[in-house]
Amino acid sequence: MKYRNCLSAVVLLASISTSVAAQHNPGNQDHKRVTMKQLPKSHHRVVHGGNPYYFWGGHFYRHSGGVYVSITAPIGAIIPALPGGFITIGTGPGRYHYYAGVYYRPLAKGYEVVEPPSDPPEILPMEEASGRIIVYPAAGQSEEQTGRDRYECHLWANRETGFDPTSTDSNASLKDDYSRALSACLEARDYVVK
Repeated sequence: MKYRNCLSAVVLLASISTSVAAQHNPGNQDHKRVTMKQLPKSHHRVVHGGNPYYFWGGHFYRHSGGVYVSITAPIGAIIPALPGGFITIGTGPGRYHYYAGVYYRPLAKGYEVVEPPSDPPEILPMEEASGRIIVYPAAGQSEEQTGRDRYECHLWANRETGFDPTSTDSNASLKDDYSRALSACLEARDYVVK
C-alpha cells in the first residue's frame, strides 16, 4: 500500500511538465503552456460556453491529445473557490479578486473570470509568508496525539495533492493545495489551524 501511494506520487510528479506557468493576463495568449497527463483529484470541472475546462492550482486546463494543457483563463467561466494566495482589490460591488494575472468577480455561486478593470489598481507584492501552519489542539489533544494527527494528515494531504514538503523535487505550484488539504484534515480532527 505504501509502495503504491509512493508510486502514484512519483507518476503524478513525473507527468508534470518541467515548464512553469508564467503569470499572465487573461488576454495574453503567450504564457508558457504546462501539460499534465493527469490532474490531481482536487481539480474542478468547469463547463463554460458548452466547453469543458478544468481548474486546478489557480490555472485553467483543456483536455487535448490525451493530456491536460494549461490555457488562458476563459472570460465568463465560473469557479467554485479561489486558490490560496489571491489578493482582494476594492470593496463592495466593485470588489475584485486577483490571482496569477487573472481577475475574478465574486458571485453567489462562485467566482467569475472577468476582463481586467479599465483602470487596474497597482498590485503590490505581498510579503512572503513562512508557510508554517499553526495548529491548536482545541479538543485538548495530547502532544503525542497532535503529532500523530499531524503526520497522518501530512500523509493524506500528500496523497491528495502530490506535493511533499519534505522533498526538494516536489512541484512548488502544489504547495497551496497541500496546505489547504493539510488544514482541512486537521480541522476535521478538531484542531484550530491558522
